Amino acid sequence: MTIDRHLSNSRLSVKLEALHRRLKGRSPTIAELNQALEGRGSAMLLIFLALPLCFIAIPGLSVPFGIAICVIGVCLMLGRDPWLPDFILRRRLSSNSVSQLLLGAAKIASRIEKLIRPRLAFFHAGPGMLRLIGFGIVIAGLGLMLPLPIPFSNSIPAWAVLLLAIGMMEKDGLFVLFGHLTALFTWVFIGLTFAFAAEGFQMLLGFIDS
Repeated sequence: MTIDRHLSNSRLSVKLEALHRRLKGRSPTIAELNQALEGRGSAMLLIFLALPLCFIAIPGLSVPFGIAICVIGVCLMLGRDPWLPDFILRRRLSSNSVSQLLLGAAKIASRIEKLIRPRLAFFHAGPGMLRLIGFGIVIAGLGLMLPLPIPFSNSIPAWAVLLLAIGMMEKDGLFVLFGHLTALFTWVFIGLTFAFAAEGFQMLLGFIDS
């Protein structure tokens, strides 16, 4: 299946709506989606991978999507074109899932576009900033890969990836900054979770011993 790749260079919501029309009724692979997003491929692909996990925990997706996000982040850190392994590129998405995701993403994008504008160029175009964005994406992706049965354990790193990707794509340094802060908060949250869990386990052992 060949997907028309000539999408206009427009706002994110318009681009998502156009892509929805082009893919309606189709079941594309990740590789075909990446081709369809030519020009903004890496950032848009990160949005596709992170967006489903921003609101709900989807069993079986956080680990493979986390791996894909980490790989893209590492490529950005190394200054290379984003690359994904074949087993992820060949993964086919259901037409219903793609349609729902694109429509939902377009609605969210239309709401936040009023806040997005090119600003604080240092955070997205300064020396080494793209590599730093890649690092932020990697640490957020690692957070996604941890299968923690805790509310928000997936949504916090997913939002970090989403903010970084949008900031990178739309040249909005404020979104990039918020993305970095959210990525750091991911590991603060995980650390506190483990600390409370360890303390609770010790209290349980003390109760049993007594």
